[in-house]
Amino acid sequence: MDISVTVRVAAYVIRQNQQGLHQLLMFKHPDCLEAPIQIPGGGVEPQESLEHALHREILEECGLDNLTIIRKLGVAKICWLHPRKLVSHRHCFLLQAMQDTPENWQHSVQGDGIDTGMQFSYFWQRPSIDSRLSGDLGYFLNPKNIPELYD
Repeated sequence: MDISVTVRVAAYVIRQNQQGLHQLLMFKHPDCLEAPIQIPGGGVEPQESLEHALHREILEECGLDNLTIIRKLGVAKICWLHPRKLVSHRHCFLLQAMQDTPENWQHSVQGDGIDTGMQFSYFWQRPSIDSRLSGDLGYFLNPKNIPELYD
């Protein structure tokens, strides 16, 4: 049995709004309405550190830099059987953005990945206890792992 393993990163980026409440950065695909709401992240290149990949993916996908890593949340592991056997290890981090980051914006993905040139619509939201993100992206979105969002 041939199983491929990928190493990925995900960015749970938070900021405080004008009322002092934390919000999570998320994005939609305006050209693909059936795509779920997501958070920034992507693949780790060979010989690249997790932290470097995290900051590179955030810059490529949403144009933000100078974010502070608060802590590593953990690793979400997921296995797919179709179309091929694949195990993904997604290293998830909590980061802080500046309060004056725009309320929402459009960004054209940079880099050389399969999403290069795609438009993403970014926004900040304070999730509820019932909020979900698709697949392994939502694994750490809960009060136990990110209490800042639920205080």
